[in-house]
Amino acid sequence: MRSILLASLLLIASSGAAHADTLKQGDRVAELDVAQDARGKPFKLKNLKGKWFLITVGADWCKPCAKELPTWDKLAGELGGKVTFVAVDIDDEIDTGKRFHDKLKLKNMTRVYLPSSKSGVVGRYGEDHMPTTYVVNPDGVVKLVKDGFETGDADGEKKKLKQQLDDLMR
Repeated sequence: MRSILLASLLLIASSGAAHADTLKQGDRVAELDVAQDARGKPFKLKNLKGKWFLITVGADWCKPCAKELPTWDKLAGELGGKVTFVAVDIDDEIDTGKRFHDKLKLKNMTRVYLPSSKSGVVGRYGEDHMPTTYVVNPDGVVKLVKDGFETGDADGEKKKLKQQLDDLMR
């Protein structure tokens, strides 16, 4: 019984540690270390400095991501460039991520590929609980963290995020 209790405590402690370094509101955004864009060119968040941007992290095996990405893509089109939307796919195979984004027909988001097995920073973006969306201000500070996506209410999710973005950018 004692060993079961000790194992349980260790499991609880280790699961808390996994989230301890995840980006939170008020943190400076972590640079994407091995990311590349859809053309295979290196992608750096520092190139977005001075602009509002949104990063959403997902993968092809994440069912809520398949609902979230088209919703955010639609919102990106409606906002007309006021916020740069970045879709970061963390599949280990970049081609898998590209097929996923192609299948979703993303038109208004910057597509970025960050293979989780090669990245030292992917854990900061909540790879173990997706989708996760971060809104970052022009100074590179995380102003909003949104965990998950209510797949049954995509219109409500879009409306809520639009209002949050409007409030933040005032």
